Amino acid sequence: MGNINPQLNDRVQYILKNKYLGELVIIEPIGWNDDEKEYARHETYHGIFPKFSNSLTFVKEGASYINTVRDIYGVMAEIELIRNERHPKTDVWTLTYSGYLDLSTWNKKDGTVLIKFNSGGLEQDLKARDSEVVEVDRTKTFDDSVIPELKTVNVQLDGRRIFLQTKFNTILSDNTVKLVNTSSDGNTRGCTASVPMALTNKSHEAAQAPITGSLTGDNSWGRTGNGEVSNMFFAISDRDRELKIKIKLQFKINIEVFDDIDTFVFYVRLATYKNAGDFNFKSHKILFEKNAYSDLQQKTFNVTFNDTVPVLANESLALVFDQNTDFRNTSSQRLEIRAESVICSMEVDEDSFEEKSTTKAILAHELADRLVTIATNRENVFYSDYFGRKDLGYPVDGKGAYIAFTHGFWIRQFDKYPIPQEETSTQPKITNLFKPLSTSFNEFTTSTEAILNIGVGIENIGNKERVRIEEKSFFYNKNVTIRLPNQVQKVDRKEATTKYYSSIQIGYEKGGDYEEAFGLDEFNVKSNFSTYISKVPNVYTQISKYRGDSYGMEFARRKPKSLNDTEDTSYDEDVFFMDLKPAENGFFVQRKWQDDFQKIPTGIFSPETATNLRFSPVNSLLRHGWCIGSGLIKYPMNKIKYGSSTANRQLKTQLIGGNEYAENGDILNSELQKARYQAEEIEFEHVCDFDVMQQVNGVSMIQGKRIVNLYGLVEFINEDGVKEAGFLMNLKPNGEGKWKVLKVNR
Repeated sequence: MGNINPQLNDRVQYILKNKYLGELVIIEPIGWNDDEKEYARHETYHGIFPKFSNSLTFVKEGASYINTVRDIYGVMAEIELIRNERHPKTDVWTLTYSGYLDLSTWNKKDGTVLIKFNSGGLEQDLKARDSEVVEVDRTKTFDDSVIPELKTVNVQLDGRRIFLQTKFNTILSDNTVKLVNTSSDGNTRGCTASVPMALTNKSHEAAQAPITGSLTGDNSWGRTGNGEVSNMFFAISDRDRELKIKIKLQFKINIEVFDDIDTFVFYVRLATYKNAGDFNFKSHKILFEKNAYSDLQQKTFNVTFNDTVPVLANESLALVFDQNTDFRNTSSQRLEIRAESVICSMEVDEDSFEEKSTTKAILAHELADRLVTIATNRENVFYSDYFGRKDLGYPVDGKGAYIAFTHGFWIRQFDKYPIPQEETSTQPKITNLFKPLSTSFNEFTTSTEAILNIGVGIENIGNKERVRIEEKSFFYNKNVTIRLPNQVQKVDRKEATTKYYSSIQIGYEKGGDYEEAFGLDEFNVKSNFSTYISKVPNVYTQISKYRGDSYGMEFARRKPKSLNDTEDTSYDEDVFFMDLKPAENGFFVQRKWQDDFQKIPTGIFSPETATNLRFSPVNSLLRHGWCIGSGLIKYPMNKIKYGSSTANRQLKTQLIGGNEYAENGDILNSELQKARYQAEEIEFEHVCDFDVMQQVNGVSMIQGKRIVNLYGLVEFINEDGVKEAGFLMNLKPNGEGKWKVLKVNR
């Protein structure tokens, strides 16, 4: 054990610390100088995380201390390892490293303890539960620590006008209708049959394909008899509507049986029925009428209709053929008419709107804070200037202060109350479909990175760790925060191939595929683009797990609990982005185009009611522009080319002070936000002495903000004796000191 430093070393001090057993100064663990200490930029989060691999060996008092903590408190106990070094000028003990022992790696051998040393307890806790989906309204962490009730806000939903289009077409295998009337006593007889149509696109829940061959009796010459559900193409509207109906109908008439007919009429009608399932006649539009057999037999007719038809709640519509006849009083009384070779196309269009409603939502800061608390079992360890607000103690409201999230059940106004009750003899069983908003920290960061271009880091404030979420640019600060005093050695430069992208996928995992309507008008789905780069097949993928589609939110909103308390929908458990602003009486409202854009968007239906416009794929791509642009610096006149989309490709928006872009348009590389780094990696050696490590572990105040030095520029003297700078990607401080930086783009 000749490599063990004495406990009373004048310059270096090692301390073990546990909140129950206090602190103990120990001799240097064996393997400290051989440990692969490393500072590495996280590939996903973009923050820089210290890493300490290999096992350390503790002896004597240190080994005894660790064993005692383990014996009493088990594998989950926290033991902090602190390394202090005397400042070479002031002689004051100064922190150089700190981290936590991983008791799950404990190994007792020959009186010593071998154990791994991690950079921080918070990172390990967060990593362990990063992908675990939790109900965010829970009031306990995983170790049963009590946390406050979930704090939500109320959002007024003004409603999204939606273009609904239902389509019907006749199919060749089902294009004939037979209408038959018979009598034996000379009475008037009539019958009704639906025009044969198949439902080819359904945007209205009330739309249905009528049943071919289903005859309904109606002896009234005015065709005022009740209808049957089998004849309806629009059965029982749930609200008042104004339907724009376009009909193109062609048919040929063949009168097969004709016996003892006195008076006769043949109709094509568009009929309205009232009183829900009773289908009482209300009114009709006669589209075609003939009273003479000679005008019908073996002739082909064309009928068109294009008009607005008002339909009230509980009313229905039918498109039907009718025949009515007054028979003579003879022994043979029969009329058979065949409508053959029927070709019918019908569109039912609606500018659909629903009155205002409200929903609960959770603001981004509160959601991130709660997910961190639940995952790490620690309160008050989250910080974000970007999501922060003045009412939370931040100096100003951040750019993302009023970004919020909701889910389908809240939108439909479900809540966890009432509690489901069992059925009794006097009380039927009450079932509550509600499920809380559930998500994970990984889903949150994946989604907000995709749409907002944020990053995540863990930093120490007063020796207390906290998770920090900011715009990704925060983690690539363009100010010099670390200056290496000597010329660097063994310089190795290479292309940073991971920073070149040949294609881009950006947008949302869900959206645009609706049971209720065409998804072609919804813009917040997923889009693909190509860049000028072809030699490096990297895909820049930013796909949100959360939804951003206003159509999906609107369809959920139109099935409120008050009308559909036993029906579930495909949106119920989906989490939705909300782009909000404060309104009156403590409520929030969704931002509209006037809040952020130079002029009204084009290429979408009802732009005045559209929401989440800032979150469209193209506007999200522009926020990622400086990341994508690192490999495009030398190609300013080339373009990011639109490829394909599952969304509305026609939408055009122009942010205030920006250029106008179409979702299916190209983007000139020179119009992207300036890249912060070039696609060039530089590796070199420079010793990490006390002064250098103080810079590495230090912080700087830049424009009134505290910036961890690891996120600023490393300035060094290169192989040509010239000062150069780059963003730290990796540092191994032991030995010669091995550095890797991304070259800054000045």
